[in-house]
Amino acid sequence: MALVSEHNIARISFLYAIIIVTLLTFSTGALFIVRKIKNLQQEQEVLEKEFIAEQKAQLKVDVNGLIKHITERNINLETYLEENLKMKVEEASRIAINLHKTLKGKKSDKEIETIIREALRPIRVNEKHGYCFILEPTGKAILYPANPDLEGSNLKFAMLNSEKVVENLITIAIEKGNGLYGYRWYKPNYESDILYPKISYVTHVRELNWIIGSGEYLDELQQLSKQTITEELKDNLTTENPDYFFVYKLHNIQGGKDFATILVNNNRPDLIGKKISDDYRDHDGKQFRKEFMKGIRKKGEAYVVYSYKKPTGGYGRKLSYFKHYPKWDWIVARGIYFDRLETTIADQKAKLQAKVKNDIIILIIFFLGAVTIALIVAYHFSTQLQAIFNRYRREQQENLRKLKDLNTTLEKQNRTDTLTNIYNRSYFNEKLAEEIDIANRYQSKFCIMIFDIDHFKYVNDQYGHLAGDAVLKDFAKLIESNIRRTDTFARWGGEEFIILTPGITPDHALNMADKLRQLIEQHTFTVDRKITASFGISGYIEDEDGEATLQRADEALYRAKDKGRNRCVGPVV
Repeated sequence: MALVSEHNIARISFLYAIIIVTLLTFSTGALFIVRKIKNLQQEQEVLEKEFIAEQKAQLKVDVNGLIKHITERNINLETYLEENLKMKVEEASRIAINLHKTLKGKKSDKEIETIIREALRPIRVNEKHGYCFILEPTGKAILYPANPDLEGSNLKFAMLNSEKVVENLITIAIEKGNGLYGYRWYKPNYESDILYPKISYVTHVRELNWIIGSGEYLDELQQLSKQTITEELKDNLTTENPDYFFVYKLHNIQGGKDFATILVNNNRPDLIGKKISDDYRDHDGKQFRKEFMKGIRKKGEAYVVYSYKKPTGGYGRKLSYFKHYPKWDWIVARGIYFDRLETTIADQKAKLQAKVKNDIIILIIFFLGAVTIALIVAYHFSTQLQAIFNRYRREQQENLRKLKDLNTTLEKQNRTDTLTNIYNRSYFNEKLAEEIDIANRYQSKFCIMIFDIDHFKYVNDQYGHLAGDAVLKDFAKLIESNIRRTDTFARWGGEEFIILTPGITPDHALNMADKLRQLIEQHTFTVDRKITASFGISGYIEDEDGEATLQRADEALYRAKDKGRNRCVGPVV
């Protein structure tokens, strides 16, 4: 009987398939196991190199992250200083105006001037620093706490190199109404002609024709920032995490004796505040400070391996990354000890060996089982694959839907005020920029009306902030339902709101504002108190920036309040 016939061809084909699958499976598996074992040593060497490279990269990321944090803190502190100066000067201006209004007609001008001067003399911007000063447009000092002997004198000529500074401060206040100015000035109580960088904010109090201002020295701000950073870096050393930042104050980039002072080193508190030399040798006799200073001079950064005292005792090899921060002449560094690297690498090697062993066992089991399931796996595989694909597609669609909902929510949050659900200031500024572009391109018109709730502080004081929030939400809803769909309505801040009205003139905007004012006055709010609002309106003038349009609307609002509130004031023609 023939070995292969029409009666047994299916059986023989099945047998041949099993033999072929078995041979291919075992030969492939054997080859894989041999190559896996052969390459294990090479993979371990690569792992060690890659791990050290990763640690270098991480050290660099950590140091750059700290430097970025320092830079951002400087920016934030300067912004805070500018806002604080502005707030204190505006507060002093209000005090002066209120005292003048109260005392006018009751006391002589000289007496009023003396009362205002002494009322403002104790005001300080930053604890004991940052006094307020008052100048006349001529340069005469009415109030100068830094040197009261100069009060009544013309500051333009009272001190060396002061004429230009005083003139510029006066010019900013007179021409712009208010503003910031950076310059160099003498420090009070310092018997020296050294000029220090300083920033001042001045405003023109038109009622008194005075320039009121205040300033702060930037080196003191920078010293505060340095102190804050060094305090933050203290006490970050633990036995579980022996890696730490250390910081040097650089005196001489060429190195040498006393080339730097150690500011932060939690592993060596005995060296804090002490000057160091680059001739220092580590535990193995290596002059590692000379090495990293060479890198600092060439590239502004350096990696150095050296032997150093460990937080747990003894000495160990260490990899550190040093980087120069030129703005403060700091060298910021972070390191990792090699014994920790070696422990981690050993753990990684052990895991890799265990993984190879498990792979071999799994492969053997798979090889033995593959012979018996080879003919049925295709069907089950295709069925399972289709099921996985369908499940993945459903999960993908669900994830896309969730992502879309999340993006919609985030976009709404970025554009709207969380309390009133109307647009916020940031979005309004975007719309204002767009409208300015349209107006300049097509010579179209638009107006801005800024308004706020009169005496809103009394609502919060009398009824509480929750009641105040309810009034704000009701107020916003009332306005939103009585403006055009093309208008942009936003919360400007606190109880202050703003509307951008495209396509109308200031007269029309004034009429619109008055209708809104009447609606507010007639509306019944949740508190037992009549709510009114004051409006300031300005129309856009071709080629001016948005700040100017906003400023004119804001000035109109102040005029509305000065005239008694609950009224609308348009731009001065």
